[in-house]
Amino acid sequence: MISIIIPTFNEENYIQKTLHQLCQLKAETDFEIIISDGFSGDKTVELANSCAKVIRAEKGKSKQLNAGAKLASGDILFFVHADMYVPPGALKKIEQAIYENDFDGGGFLNLFDRHNQKIKKLGRIMHLGLSSKGHADKRIFFGDNGIFVSKKTFEELGGFKEIPIMEDYDFSIRMLSGYKVCLIKEPRIIVDARRHVKDGFLKTRIKWMVIKRLYLLGVSPKRLND
Repeated sequence: MISIIIPTFNEENYIQKTLHQLCQLKAETDFEIIISDGFSGDKTVELANSCAKVIRAEKGKSKQLNAGAKLASGDILFFVHADMYVPPGALKKIEQAIYENDFDGGGFLNLFDRHNQKIKKLGRIMHLGLSSKGHADKRIFFGDNGIFVSKKTFEELGGFKEIPIMEDYDFSIRMLSGYKVCLIKEPRIIVDARRHVKDGFLKTRIKWMVIKRLYLLGVSPKRLND
């Protein structure tokens, strides 16, 4: 069974739509949904209670993800954002990767729900156009790639490092270094472009690139998150 784990904090504008869409996938396979909420001050928990198991956890994505994983009943963990669209067929692809092809974990290629070509093109330009491939093509995943992993592998890796930023990248690198990792190219996860729209396309891409570079240079995640 798949345990879908969603960290939330004040997501009342998105969570109901996301949960409704996920529940429509019940015909595909058996799964549970765990909302790990960081003590939202809005109606997130109230809206989520109707079709998900809701727990409270100390605010912080890594802490919330680990708390959700600890309570998961499934032998596959699938980490989803509150504003992410999981298309039909995605859950079956995860099961096929883990159960049939003996992968330990993986992630998806993604698309943005708005301005996709502009955002992806900007990313390529900022990497000097050296390649049309992104980090996911190298099987290095961030949260917006819909990371999935067998619970056994997750526990062997010690879960997510409880750092305030780059916890998804860190987990992906550790998983890739010692386990068999799968990239699912189709169907693609659909990611909400709200951060790019709110903060500006160029500013958002520069921020992500700088944070990653500084992290790789050894700057502490706490400092990067300040």
